[in-house]
Amino acid sequence: MKKILISLSFILCLVAFKEVGEVSAETEYVPQNKPPTIMELAFLRKLGPIILNTMEKHGDPQLFTSGRIEKIIRNEQNDFYDVTIRVVGYEGPINPPYKLIRITFRFPGENYTKHSVIQYKHRTITPDEFKNLSKFVDR
Repeated sequence: MKKILISLSFILCLVAFKEVGEVSAETEYVPQNKPPTIMELAFLRKLGPIILNTMEKHGDPQLFTSGRIEKIIRNEQNDFYDVTIRVVGYEGPINPPYKLIRITFRFPGENYTKHSVIQYKHRTITPDEFKNLSKFVDR
């Protein structure tokens, strides 16, 4: 009987510690093969100055178009959201060279600032890639 009680309490402790240690995060991928929702467009509009500032800080002092949210990760345990967006940077009146830029922002940012940039990637793309990325975006 004593062995059963010890085994049972050991199992209960394992279950309790496992639940405490688990990170509660949800990921939502935004469909890229459909036009953006009004909510997505509003959020991207609000992020516009932040996106331009981030691009400039990372060596891409350009304008951008074709913004889309790709995914949002909600970390409930640590109370933050990681939002990955993509835009196409351009020079002149929407002329090449085009750059595909992906940025992941964290809201709120480190030490509860407004935001932090978690990741920044960019690469040159062809006019055909630009056309494909802009297919479902109102310009």
